[in-house]
Amino acid sequence: METNNNRVALIAFYNTKALGVRYLETALRKGGYDVDLIFYKSFNSVHPSKTTQQELDLLVQRVRSFNPLFVGLSVMSSMYLDTVELVIDALTQNLDLPLAFGGAFASMFPQRFLRREGRDFAIRTDGEHAICALSDALRTGGDYSAIPSLCYLRDGQPVVNDIGQMEADIDAYGLPAIHSERACFIEHDKAVEGDPQLSTLSYEVIASRGCPFTCSYCCCVNLARLLPQGVKHVRTRSVHSVMEELKIAKKVCKKLVFVHFYDEIFPNLPGWVDEFVAEYKKHINLPFTIWSHPKMVDEEVLRKLKSVGLTEVIMGIQSGSPHIRRDVFHRYETNEDIIEATRIIHDTGVFWASYDFMLRHPFESLEDLQQTYWLVKKMHGPFELQLHGLNFLPGTDIVPMAIEQGHFTAEEMDAVMYASMEDQFGAYWKRENEPDSKMWYAMIYCLQFPSTRKKVEQWESDPTAHRAEIDALYTKAQQLARRRYYYKKARVVLKSKFHLG
Repeated sequence: METNNNRVALIAFYNTKALGVRYLETALRKGGYDVDLIFYKSFNSVHPSKTTQQELDLLVQRVRSFNPLFVGLSVMSSMYLDTVELVIDALTQNLDLPLAFGGAFASMFPQRFLRREGRDFAIRTDGEHAICALSDALRTGGDYSAIPSLCYLRDGQPVVNDIGQMEADIDAYGLPAIHSERACFIEHDKAVEGDPQLSTLSYEVIASRGCPFTCSYCCCVNLARLLPQGVKHVRTRSVHSVMEELKIAKKVCKKLVFVHFYDEIFPNLPGWVDEFVAEYKKHINLPFTIWSHPKMVDEEVLRKLKSVGLTEVIMGIQSGSPHIRRDVFHRYETNEDIIEATRIIHDTGVFWASYDFMLRHPFESLEDLQQTYWLVKKMHGPFELQLHGLNFLPGTDIVPMAIEQGHFTAEEMDAVMYASMEDQFGAYWKRENEPDSKMWYAMIYCLQFPSTRKKVEQWESDPTAHRAEIDALYTKAQQLARRRYYYKKARVVLKSKFHLG
């Protein structure tokens, strides 16, 4: 039955920037729909918590007042599924509305969300065209069965349509909704009107979609495997498109002092960086950070980017053990590649270098951990080490590997992957209690600071004789890290406000 309802509600979980739903808002508005964007809770890795009943009541009240055609839910990660499930229950028990699911997790596991025939849908990968086609079908009472990328139930059985209607030139999707005109933020048992991004100090932008690498712990490679033949695994926006977005962000986000390029790997296409450097200096001129990879660090590129504000390079290294990197993580850079990349970052004078490691997981032996210590010693500093554990995420290649090698049974792995937020984030950051592993982890951490590095290097030939001193030194290094964090933030603000070098 046709209706004149042209309203769609979209929900983003634990992310007030939420680029995915912002792109969907743009697509829907172009299609003639009004959009109510709901940012549901904020990300907190230190004290994660699922939603409360009061927050669920506020959400239901908000959706009911807008009376949308359907509700779209962006499910990017399995790590907050407990909250997603509570939201689904609240919406289906209190409102008779169709639900459509998208995002990385929903793209890989669409059938998980198909529970009601004709009322539940999932959209895989790029959702801009599919969500508009679904909106049109629901509004007019038309047939949605052949919409590319759409999933639904028919006669109780899941139908998973082939992925299609993806733009090779992603400029065609337009810009994300930088200022969502009708938005609210639900957190701490309150609903606050307005787009929370408007008060941000840092703006997140993606200049590309996809990743060229095949890391076993990441879903990017499996999302790429879903793409139709002929669609590139990495699609890059034009510099003009990126600049238009940043110019708007700079205008509407009044407190903005910093830009974070959220690409898996910052674009490095021939000519792209040169055009970016010229346009960024002319129109934006704010400090910015990028993610890179040991195989992608280029000295000439970094010098060009630094000249227009590059302040931080974040690079995943993950392990000092070639065996762990190659055979477990499916990363094929050598120790020499890593050391050379850190030298380039150091020599180009980038203000901040952050290096990620995943340590103390079931695949890692004590010898592997020790190899990380010796690699970090050779890396060019100064640098920040972001040491964390390994989360097993559904749909990643490392999950069957862990089961095949006997680290978990399938049932145990499901319990790990679908544990509560508190348990998953706790596992991600915690230090295990095995004494020698704990000691070497602390030693690696202490290499970040000259004062703690000097002491730990004195003990590295016989660390077990200095176990208590190393543990105390680790506590001191944590205190230094907290001070460094505030210095880093203050330095970025000053650089932005006063154009410091």
